[in-house]
Parts: sequence; C-alpha cells; structure tokens
Amino acid sequence: MDRIGSLPDDVICHILSFLTTKEAALTSILSKRWRNLFTLVPYLNIDDSVFLIPEEGKRERDGILQSFMDFVDRVLASQGDDTPIKKFSLKCKTGIDTDRVNLWICNVLQRGVKSVELVLDFHRSDDDDLDAEYMYFLPDEMFVSTKLVELSLRSEFGVEWSRRGADTFLPMLKTLTFESTWVLLCEDLEVFLSSFPVLEDLHMAHIEWPETDESVSSQSLRKLTIYAGGFRDFRNPKSISFDTPNLVYLEYSDYVAADYPKVNLPDLAEAVLDLKLTGHDIELIRAPNDEDDVSLRLRNVWKLISGLRNVQRLFISADTLEVLSLCCESMPVFNNLKFLGIISAEDLGWQAMPVLLRNCPHLETLILKGLLHYVTDKCGDVCDCISREDKGRSLLSYPVKKLEIREFKGTVREKEMIRHFLESFPCLDDMEVYADQNGNDPTNVEVNRIYKIVAYKVHAEEVSTETVVESKSMSQTQMEEISSQFTPRNNRNKYDFVYILHGVPPPPPPQEMSQDYLKEQLDAAKTKLAELNDEYKERQRVHDAMFDRIVEQNPMIASALKARQSATEGSEASNDQEKKRDFKSLFEIIAELNLDLASVLSARRGTDLEGGETSRDQGEMTELDQITSEAVAAYVLPQDGH
Repeated sequence: MDRIGSLPDDVICHILSFLTTKEAALTSILSKRWRNLFTLVPYLNIDDSVFLIPEEGKRERDGILQSFMDFVDRVLASQGDDTPIKKFSLKCKTGIDTDRVNLWICNVLQRGVKSVELVLDFHRSDDDDLDAEYMYFLPDEMFVSTKLVELSLRSEFGVEWSRRGADTFLPMLKTLTFESTWVLLCEDLEVFLSSFPVLEDLHMAHIEWPETDESVSSQSLRKLTIYAGGFRDFRNPKSISFDTPNLVYLEYSDYVAADYPKVNLPDLAEAVLDLKLTGHDIELIRAPNDEDDVSLRLRNVWKLISGLRNVQRLFISADTLEVLSLCCESMPVFNNLKFLGIISAEDLGWQAMPVLLRNCPHLETLILKGLLHYVTDKCGDVCDCISREDKGRSLLSYPVKKLEIREFKGTVREKEMIRHFLESFPCLDDMEVYADQNGNDPTNVEVNRIYKIVAYKVHAEEVSTETVVESKSMSQTQMEEISSQFTPRNNRNKYDFVYILHGVPPPPPPQEMSQDYLKEQLDAAKTKLAELNDEYKERQRVHDAMFDRIVEQNPMIASALKARQSATEGSEASNDQEKKRDFKSLFEIIAELNLDLASVLSARRGTDLEGGETSRDQGEMTELDQITSEAVAAYVLPQDGH
C-alpha cells in the first residue's frame, strides 16, 4: 500500500519542502496526482550546483546554463503569481544571467515571501573604480519589502547594497545575515540599521570597516555577531560603539579598536570575544612603561570590557586574554558570571588571569582550552610556571566548582598545572581533561589512547583510581602511574580518577561524588514519573471517552456488550473492579460485526507480537489496544469532524 501517496496534499507538500526544487520536481513522474504537487510547495530551494553537478564537469557543457535558467523560469511560472511562498533559497555562481536572477527575486517578493537566502557568487570588476557594468546589484524591490522577515546574503565576490543607502526600509525584518568582504553598505552603519526597526538578530561576517568611526545602534537588537578584519589595509579600526540596550548575546571578532566611546549592554547575558592583535600590538603590550600613542589607544579596551560586566557566560580568545592585561587596574567585577571559557596559546600570556578570576566572585565553571602559554612574572600564582612561596594562595578564594581542560597534550608542565589546580581550588568538585587529538607527540602513546580523564572529589579515607580499558590496551598500573602525576601532594583535597579510553562508553559517576548529585537525579526521576503518570491518565481518559461514544451511538454493540458482561458476572466471583469499559469484549464484538476489520486487527496484532508484545496486564490497556481502539473508532464512529 502506498502510505505516502495516501497522505493529504498539504502533508506531501510539506515533505517535499525538505528537498531541493530539482528533487521535488522529479516526483512529478510518479503518477498523475504527483504531476503538479511540487508546484504547491511553499518552499523553493534552487541550487545550481545540484542541477549542474560541477564535479562532473556538467557546468561547462554547451547550453546547460540556459537549461538551468529555463527550468527556474518554468517552476516559478507553474506556481502562478498568486501562489504564496514562505521561503526562497537561491544559490548561483558566475555564468547565470543576473537580470534573470533579479526577476526570480522580484517574483517571490511579490508573492509575499518571508524568508530569503541568497548565495550569489558573481565575479566583480578588479578595477578600483568598481565599474557598475561589472557589478551585481540587488533589485530595488529587495530594499522596500513589507513582508520579508529573514534575509541571508552571502557572496564570495561581493554584492552592492550602498546604491540604495538610506532609501532602504524593511519594517518586518527580524533576522539579517551578511557574509561577504564586499557587501557594500551605506557609509554610516548607524543609519543603515535604522532601516530595520524590528531587527533582532544581525550577523555580519568577513567584513572590513571603512576608515570612519562606526556605531552599532539598535533598540530592538537581541543577538549580534560580528566577524571583521579591521580596516581594509588591516590597521586597527578607529572607534566602534555598541548602543544596544536589549542585546542578550554578543559574538565579536575584530582587531582592537582605538576607542570604544559608548558600550551600552545592560542586558547582555552571553559574550564571545576575539580581540585580534598584530605582532606590533603584542610588543607594545609587553613593553614596560611604554607611552607610545598606539599603546595608549589600545588601553581603551577597558571601556568595552566594562560594558560586559553583567554577562553570565563569557568566552575569550588567547589574544583577548593578552589584551586584558592592559586594563587590569580597571577590570570590572563580573558579579553575574558563572561560566568562563578561555583559549590559550603558547605565544600569548596569562598576565590578566589573576585579576580576571579574582573579579568573578560567583564563578562556577571554568573551561581552559589549552594550558600552555607565554610565561611572565605577572601570571601571579594562578599558574605553576614560576616557583613562589605563596603559590596557589589566591586560588583558595576562587569558588570554581567544575574545571574543564581541553587539548591536553600530556606534557610535564601541563600535568603540574593540573595538580596545582586540584591542590588549590577549594570548591572544585570535579575536573574533566580531554586529550588533544590533533598533532600529538606520536611517542606519547598513553595520552593518544585517552579520550577523557575525570577527577571527582571524595571524602573517604582511601582514594581509588579506576581504569576503563578496551581490549587491554592500557593496564591499571599505567593509569595509576599517570594519575600519580596529577594527584595533589597536600592532604586538603582528595580525588578519584577515572580514565575513559577511545571507543569505551563512560562509566557512571561514583557514588561518593556528592549527595547533591544523587538528589538531583532522584528529583529528575520523580518529575519524569509524574509526567508519565499524567500522560497515561490523559490517554486513558481519551480512550474511555471513545469507548463510551462507541457504545452510545451503536445500540447493537451496546446490547451485545451488556449480554457478555452479565454472563461474565454470573460465572465469576464478583469484585470491585469496574467492568463497564471492557475493551477486549468490545473489540471482539465489533470484529464479529465487521469481517474486514477482523482481518485488519488480526494482521496488526500479529505484527506487534512479532515486535515483542507478548502480554498485557489484566484490566489495563496496552499500546496495542490503544492503536486498535483508534482503528475501531475509524470504522464505527460517524465522521462528523470530532
């Protein structure tokens, strides 16, 4: 039986919407009914690479590009101008007529499209004057659509937007994505953003700033992502402001600007910072008492960091950590920060780490991607690089509960740092160490085999080391030898170590882990049980109502059911259990009255029994009974729409 073919047209169209337009069009050969179904799909996904198959050289064949454009024209024409469309995705490369492309875009805009994705890799002129004859311009209709809600624009070679400039007004646009070095906006970014009064999500990637001061200003913006490369000549930008009072997520990657005059981010909850540096910038940062103009300008980064003081989750790159050393004295206190992620690099320092951790009084989770860094005497006692009498003293005041270390290479220096953390963090309950799988020393066999090392704080007198081994690839002795290099030397903190090798599922956490953990698991189980119980009661209520309705609307079935119940009560001992809704008897009576249904029920029960359904509790409905009751209802209940 053709199960898909029996579905309603709107359901089939929804299924086809997950295919490219070419793939959906191929279904028209299945039958007469399918011939025009693909033209009703409210989602168009046109990708010339799917049609032209460049890896097979099909794109270079004579007439193939014309054939593709004709196909798109036919699809749009077959749908008609009045057919609504929800989403339009178009991916084209050089060789496609840009005038035809603009006609396609205008067609879907006129039909009220809400989401548009454009990947348009059309070659542009190499001339510095950017001769308009060789540039691709978006159609004017794109800039004034009153229906568009989402717009994504990507181009390897560039797209011109600035020609319309301040004339742009998209009153319903909520999501805007640019991914191109040469998406030419109007000269003033603040004026540009005013064209989108309800914009909530802005993503700009691979952009280069003009040589002007920039300001990201929007009252509606909630999520902002910027990946920039400084000025076009790769100098540090002049000044960048953020006036986005309702922003909750910021992802910002760029060269450090000379100034951040305004940073208005009171509701920011999560931030990802990658403030890139040139080699000269790094030299200026580390130069003692340097009053160079560039160095003084870089110090203005404190204004940006101060604007992030309310974040709850913060991720910073290795360059950013180096930059933060310029504003240690003006570092804000992150009272809301509970999750901090830091990337390290061997040529970049941790000078800001002591102040940063000290200014996070409620930090619970610390993630370090890499431990190796450029060693200076300003790392304080956070790291174990320099021997000092008060080593680890400041860490005793940090509230970190969970430590996660990634890209562990197995060096002696890393192991000593891990031991240092375990000895010093007073509140640390568990630590996870993930081995680096890229570029490991091939002679470091032990680390190469390890997927993860987990340390749980314990309060017992004896501390054990558990090894999870696949095919005896590592022995218990080997694991104990490795763990001895991490184990704290002091008696203040004790940990159980669990080693998880590649290909082995993680073991359950030890019972000694914490009473809080066990309580959380128990509470979660109770909540799930209550949800399942409520769900069962609701399903029971629905099927009881179905039973009553069948009996009420079919006197013959009701009479036969009553006779069966009387016979049963006369032959068996009476009990308090309600026998009014005897589904088994109901099924048997209906099957006797409907021979076609009897064969369907028999086949269905046989299938489910093969799948493992072997028994059911007396007086309770199983999943099989529920399915069968629905089938029964379809046969005997009037089709009145209820």
